Amino acid sequence: GILTRLPVWNTSSAKEELKDRNVLTVKINAANELLVEGNRGQIRNLRKRTVEFIQNPERLKTLAESPKTAVISLQNDRKTSYETYIAVYNELKAAHTQLHSKRAKQLYGKEFGQLSIANQKEIKKAIPLLISEAEPTEH
Repeated sequence: GILTRLPVWNTSSAKEELKDRNVLTVKINAANELLVEGNRGQIRNLRKRTVEFIQNPERLKTLAESPKTAVISLQNDRKTSYETYIAVYNELKAAHTQLHSKRAKQLYGKEFGQLSIANQKEIKKAIPLLISEAEPTEH
């Protein structure tokens, strides 16, 4: 199984509208091909692309406004192999791990794992792992 902590259930009736620029669309088709924002991609490049999307160091209008608003939309096909799905998911999580580690070094001069729980929570709040998994397709 995949260990994932689910977000706290929000009973608020008001839903925020997501801006397109804050959503990175990642799809895996039945042939285990990766599509990022509709373009073919390689799993080995996904982590770098995700980090760039979340950080948006050049403040491009085509990337996330801030790490707090960056959402990864992940969708696979029912015929996607388990291995490919896991490889993609691991790269998405690794991107966040990389960003958390970088922020820990910037703020505290330490590795993320060496921080107090409170400091780790602070960093995770500033750079949340927001992966939205869409219903698998059948093609």
